[in-house]
Amino acid sequence: MKKKNMMIIKNIRIFDGAPISGAKDIYIEDGIITAIKESTGEYDQGHIIVDGKGMLAVAGMTDSHKHVWQAPFKGYSADQLLLEYLDKVCGDMAQKISAEQLYQLNLYGYLQAAASGVSNVFDWSHIMNSEAHADAAVQAAIDSGMNVLFFHSTSAFGRDKLWNNSTIPHQPYVEQLVRSYQDQSNVRIGMGIRGPEFATMEVNRADIELAASLDCPVSMHLGSSILGKIHQPVRQLAEHGLLSERLNLVHCSTLSPEEYGMIAEAGCLVSITPEAEMQTALGYPAVALLADHPSAKWAIGTDIPTGATDSLIFQQRLLLQYYRGYKNQRLIDQMQFPTDMPYKANEFFFDSMAHANSYSGFNVSAKIEVGKNACINLFQWDQLEMGGFGQHPAFYFLQEEQLRTIVVNGKLFKLDGGWINHDFQALSHQVQEIAKGILS
Repeated sequence: MKKKNMMIIKNIRIFDGAPISGAKDIYIEDGIITAIKESTGEYDQGHIIVDGKGMLAVAGMTDSHKHVWQAPFKGYSADQLLLEYLDKVCGDMAQKISAEQLYQLNLYGYLQAAASGVSNVFDWSHIMNSEAHADAAVQAAIDSGMNVLFFHSTSAFGRDKLWNNSTIPHQPYVEQLVRSYQDQSNVRIGMGIRGPEFATMEVNRADIELAASLDCPVSMHLGSSILGKIHQPVRQLAEHGLLSERLNLVHCSTLSPEEYGMIAEAGCLVSITPEAEMQTALGYPAVALLADHPSAKWAIGTDIPTGATDSLIFQQRLLLQYYRGYKNQRLIDQMQFPTDMPYKANEFFFDSMAHANSYSGFNVSAKIEVGKNACINLFQWDQLEMGGFGQHPAFYFLQEEQLRTIVVNGKLFKLDGGWINHDFQALSHQVQEIAKGILS
């Protein structure tokens, strides 16, 4: 009989949006939270015991859109608009990276995401330069131990033919990826297709039908600057009967109100990446979708590590405050004085992950719950126990530097600041050397 992997996080306070209450014990078996109990001080032998005294437990977060391979090139795109970014990063830079290097870049990117509190990431990989690149990237996801929804996309070569009214269908190797990795518990294969702004509707139909035959989720970029206005991509998808809850639509910055209604009705998941959208001139974040369609499914991503912060908490706060400003300005424009807070902070925090967690296919939750995968971040409590935080623990006062211990799928990633089973320092050095070579 296989021995169970058992863990107890003892003496831990849990962040669930309510005032911080007394310490609990979280019981974990084979990666699943099996019980949350009052602390007793008595523990069964055979459990790994993690002392949570002085810590605050927060569920592992979900980044719903990120190009993970770019993680080591931080700051490179800080002053680049979309076309320059596509040319220099997605083209020139990506073409220089070998499959072996991609494995290291991706592993580094996944672990860096974990270090910022992200346990689950949608990795949109448009550096599929060969079959070996695809296998290397997916293997890095497996080896990281993270939950990765891996959206297999295009090569960095031939971008003009692939992203300019393209008549070229999705790379068929995605079928092999699905067959090869369908039994992996922490990795799910999806298809990152180009959508109506970049490929013909014949190609999009073929790609979406292929994904359906493979039982793959589908992600695409829509509402990208003037392209969203020119192509009306959601309307095109709807007219061809291709809108469905299987689609993950990224950005949606420049869509019409009617298209937002179509998205909400179809149940598509929209990933909003506020910092990248405003920096690269994609348009304003799609807060009108949230404001006008409360039933819409939405989530938040960090997008481009070359030009945006790794902090998902920052991205969440940025979007929350932009949403509040948008709602308040509507009232001001009607000569009304805003009197109600448009969105409570912690409700926004949990809502921003709930739909992405469901879409991901992994057994994860925005809150720490029995029956869910044990993805838990432990933040240092003594740095938080000040002012009114204990009574009103707003999520955006959490800081990544306070994150000391990380559990992903019931396994320790970090304990009291030190990495477990990953030599992150050595990996960082290797990745820095790769980055120097690519940029030289």
